[in-house]
Formats: sequence, structure tokens, C-alpha cells
Amino acid sequence: MREGGGGRAAGHPVNAGGRPASRDGRLFTGGEFVTPDAVVTDGWLLVRDGLIHSLGTGAPPEAPETVVDLGGRTLVPGFVDPHCHGGAGHSVYTGDPAAVRGAAAGHLARGTTTMLASVATVEPPAMEAAVRAVASVIDDGSAPNLVGIHFEGPFLSPARRGAQTRSALRDPDPELLARLLEAAGGHAVSMTVAPELPGAPELIRRYADKLVCCLGHTDTDADRFARAADLGARAVTHLFNAMPPLHHREPGPVATALLDPRLVCELVLDGHHLADDTVRLAHRVAGPDRLTLVSDAMPAAGMADGDYAFADREVTVSGGVARLRGTDTLAGSTLFVAEAFRRAVLTVGLPLADAVRMTSTTAARLLGLPDRGALRPGLRADLVELDPTLRPARVWLAGVPVG
Repeated sequence: MREGGGGRAAGHPVNAGGRPASRDGRLFTGGEFVTPDAVVTDGWLLVRDGLIHSLGTGAPPEAPETVVDLGGRTLVPGFVDPHCHGGAGHSVYTGDPAAVRGAAAGHLARGTTTMLASVATVEPPAMEAAVRAVASVIDDGSAPNLVGIHFEGPFLSPARRGAQTRSALRDPDPELLARLLEAAGGHAVSMTVAPELPGAPELIRRYADKLVCCLGHTDTDADRFARAADLGARAVTHLFNAMPPLHHREPGPVATALLDPRLVCELVLDGHHLADDTVRLAHRVAGPDRLTLVSDAMPAAGMADGDYAFADREVTVSGGVARLRGTDTLAGSTLFVAEAFRRAVLTVGLPLADAVRMTSTTAARLLGLPDRGALRPGLRADLVELDPTLRPARVWLAGVPVG
């Protein structure tokens, strides 16, 4: 069986070395394969039992029953998104499991094969209900790309709250966090906290070995930010956004985030949250192993401009930019990670291999998922075929076609 490609004429499966052709698995040929280190041309990739079995150049070692001719297109690992609030018209934190499934499916169709559901700051009962809904979807397996929960709050700075609900913000409260963790049913992966709040250092120290503690929505200075990393914080939520700007006499959290090798920094690369030169600066200083391109997507990702209401948010999307209705405050993005990848390469000018690390490899490592995030033998065959304009054409999840 042959799966169609991007226009290259179909040939016969190659059976190297005179061995009988294996009839299981899936062989990808006729394209370029982007690993974290290089772009492999004139290559092939063999998938067996949902895993990448081997990758090489020249003649493939065997020809399984299914051959995928890429027709000169590009194959990259599935995108990994640690920060996503919704998409395709659905929010992940309304407390409705069907909405969680809808958002995850929208991102999977566009190449995000692994994601966290980011539950934003709403009043505690609503936040707990939202977490339970996400956990139920993970438990029943109905959103196969959804692997965990990110708490974006409620322990955030009122001065840098962005689109978070002001009345729902709290100083760090171990009892509230314990309730959220219980609601998550073992699926909590990460938490964004402002390190300057009363009790934040103790919270970070206590939970650093249980959650990926992310620093963000903060009004702190460089010293306090650095001390949070000393206590075990390991990531920065949407670097540059919702924090003091870089200043030549007061470098603040931005300089610390870029320079501290322990910190992985999120970037929202939609052309609105960050200027392209800002992205180039971050890439030059921190490098692709400490940067991850996240969607920070809200429900209008993949939808038309207009007014949207979800949870306690009212948002207007104009020209693809989401803002709290009647304000200039950005309310997440309408981005998919695939679009961030494309912009990183075609607009910002980053190498393909670096873009792969920033959209797959680095995030998988940060989230403790060593089984994915790269085109490497032994890892999950989460794959995205990109057309000549670097837009997703086809997606495979653990070797199985999506859609």
C-alpha cells in the first residue's frame, strides 16, 4: 500500500540486500528529514510499532507494506506545546470535557501531537472544575495529544496580570494548590507563579520536584528572579510578555532568563507578542536548547475575526490579534505551534534544525517526555509533513495517520 505524497511519481518499494520485504511498519521516503542537528536529504525513515525504527540515507533497509512518498516535502517531529488555552472555537478551562476535546483536536490536526491544557486564572471553584474536566479527558484517552495540565496562576502579580481575572488572583496558598493538584488527578505538569509574591519562594522550593515551576506574570527584579531559579524554577512563561521590560540599568527578569542556563524560556512567535529582532536576540543569547515556541492559544485559534466569550473572558479578535474586549491587552494568541515554526524559519530566518528544537525537542525535555520530540530511532513516531511553504500537510500520531 502506498500513501500519496506531494507530487513525486510513485515507484516500487526498495528491498535492500536481497532480504524479504517486511510487511509491517511504514516507510517514509522522497523528502527531507529534520533532526535536532541537521537536515537529512535523500533519506528515509522507517516506523514500526508506533516508534521510529531507523533513519538514514541512500537505499532503505527494507520495504514495509506501507510506503509514504513525501514528494520532496519536509518531515519534522510532531510539535510539543506546553502552553495552550484553546483553539478551533473551544476553551480548555470552561469545565466542559467536550470543549477540551475540541481544542485538542484542533491543535492535533495542525501538527501539535503533544500539548498541555493551560488552565488560566479564574475563581478557585471554576478553576478546580476546569482542572477536573481536563483530567477526565486525559483519563479516558479521548484527546490522545493531551498529556497534562499547566496552571497559569492563580499565584500571579496583579501588576502584570495581562488577561488573567484580577479578582481570582491570590498570594501563594498551599491549600488551594493542594486542591488543584487533587483535581488534576496526577496530571498536573507545570505551574506559573510570580516569585515576588508572599510565600512564593517556599512554594517553589516545596514543589520544584513535583511540577515544572515557571516564572511569569511577574513584576519582580533580577535578583528575586534569579533566587527563584536557585530554589528550583526551571522555565519562564512567555518571556518578555507580562514582566518588566529589559532596561540598560535595570535588566530585570528578562536578562536573567536569557542568561541563566537552568531556565527554558517560552516565546509567543505570532508577530504581535514579540518583534522579530527580539526573537533573534533571544535565539542568539539563549539558543534553541533553552527556547520553546508555544501557542498560548485562546479559543479563536483557527477561527475568523470576531467577538468571543468563554469562561469569564470577553475577547475581540481583529486581524488575528486577540485582545480583551474594549482594551489593548493581549488575551493569548490565535496561533498554532506550526505557524510559529513557519514564522521562525521564513520570517525570523532561523535554521530548520533550530526551529525543530524550539517547537519539539526542548519542550519535550522540559516536560519530562524523553520518548518524543525528535526524529531519532527509538522515539515515538509523532510526525508532521510540511508542504513547500512549511504548512502542515499530514500528521501522524505514534505512526498512525491523523484525520
